[in-house]
Order: sequence, then structure tokens, then C-alpha cells
Amino acid sequence: MTWRTVMNDDLLGVRRSRLGQGVAATMFAFTAGIAILVALAHVSSPGGQAPTFDTIMLLVGSILSVILPFIAMLGSYGAIIQERESGSVRFLLGLPNSRFDAYLGKYLSRSVLLSAATALGLLVVGAVGFGVLREPDAVAFLLFVVATLAFGLLFVGVGLALSAVLDSETQVTTGIISTYVLFRGLWPVMQWGGLYLTRPDGELGLRPYPEWYFYLGRLDPLNAYVKVVNVLFNENLFHPLITNPQGAEVDYLAVSEWYAVAALAVWLVVVPVVGYLLFVNKDVL
Repeated sequence: MTWRTVMNDDLLGVRRSRLGQGVAATMFAFTAGIAILVALAHVSSPGGQAPTFDTIMLLVGSILSVILPFIAMLGSYGAIIQERESGSVRFLLGLPNSRFDAYLGKYLSRSVLLSAATALGLLVVGAVGFGVLREPDAVAFLLFVVATLAFGLLFVGVGLALSAVLDSETQVTTGIISTYVLFRGLWPVMQWGGLYLTRPDGELGLRPYPEWYFYLGRLDPLNAYVKVVNVLFNENLFHPLITNPQGAEVDYLAVSEWYAVAALAVWLVVVPVVGYLLFVNKDVL
């Protein structure tokens, strides 16, 4: 067996499973569904003016920043741990198949499933955007598709790494929930905790915030993705999901879109690599 065999076998199985079908259907529904609702609303009121392309794309991106991480981890969390609990891991890791082949094949199969469903949904979004909405921007849309697919693959890597490193399905489930809570809720708390520890009483919310506040904040992949979406479709103006820079803060490297892109790239590469390095020497039999 090679990684290609592992990928094809796993992709066939996950496509037939309820979980795989649910992941694909949910991603399609949350992307294409929004576009279809917008199109229906426009058709039902022919005298009204269609919303702008940027407005709808900002809405789609904001929703995806909330749901895509959890769906991606859910789609990959059982990739290896379920093989261990069922006993089929002996076959998966049997000669001539290596742990690298198994890990890479699983990563690619779960990535293909999520990416295909996401791309199909975004295709519908694009069709509605360029056919119905005002002022569509092809370059911004293509960059958004690339950023969204990378964002999804990042969390496929997180789910797979947890599946490879932890010792039971319960632990992996707890791990993906904890990861989501960390990035969605606890990360901003850490930022404010840092302000609380480093600023005197009465100056907690005083602007400008220190540079480290934005370096830490944009390192959160959810925050970094929203930053990219905000730059593409909102001219980097106010967005309720991130702290927007003011005054002297605009000169910080951490508030630039390039820092956000770099943060996403680092998470995308480092998480699955670290997961593999821990998995390769782990006793899983």
C-alpha cells in the first residue's frame, strides 16, 4: 500500500459514511445556501436593488470563520483513532505501508472531501455574485476561495493531528471542542488578560493597544482569516469579530494582511507536521 491507496480507500469510506456526507452537506448548505437565499430575495422583489458583492461576501466569510473550523475538525477527527479502536490500524500500518503513507493518505482524503464541498458551495456563491450582485470583483473572489480552502485545510490538519496523537475517541472529541473554544473564546481572553497584567487600573481599554496585543491576536487562525476577509471585502474597516487598529496601531506589522496570511500559512504547515512527528514514534497497536 502507498499513500495513494490509503487516500483512495479512506475517501471511498468517508464518502459513504454519514459523517462524511454530513460534513459535505453542511459546508455546501452554509455557502451555497446563503447565495441561493440572496438570489431568491432579489427575484422576489424585481424592483429592488441587489446588494453589493462585497456585502454578501463579507457575510459568507464571517459565517465560515465560525463554522468551518469545527466542521473541518469533525470531518478528520476519526481518521486514525477509529482505526485504532476498531483494530484495523494493524492493517493500515502493515508492510509495505509506512506511518507516513497512512498519515498523508488520511490527510489528503479528508482534505479532498472538505475542499470539494467547500469549492462547490463557493461556485454557487460566485455564480450568484457575478450574476445578481452589484460590483463583483473577480480577483477578490479568487483570493477569498484560496484563503477559505487553506483555512479549512488548516483545521483538517488539527483534527488529524489530534486523531493521531490522542488515545481514545473521547479524548479526540474533547480535543477538537477544546481547540475550538480556545480559538473562538479563550484567545481574546488571553489578550485582555495580558492587558490586565501589564496596564495600571483604569487604563485597560485605553487606545492605542500595545503592539504585542495585535501580534498575539492575529496569531489566532480564526482572527487571521477574518482579517483577510475584511481586507478583501470591507476595505479593512470595522468588523465585529476582530479588533480594528486605530491611530498609531495602524503602523504595527501585526495589523497588516501579510502577517495574517503568514499566521495562516504557519498553522497550515506546522500542525500536521507536528502531529506526524508525534505519531511516527507512538505506540498505537
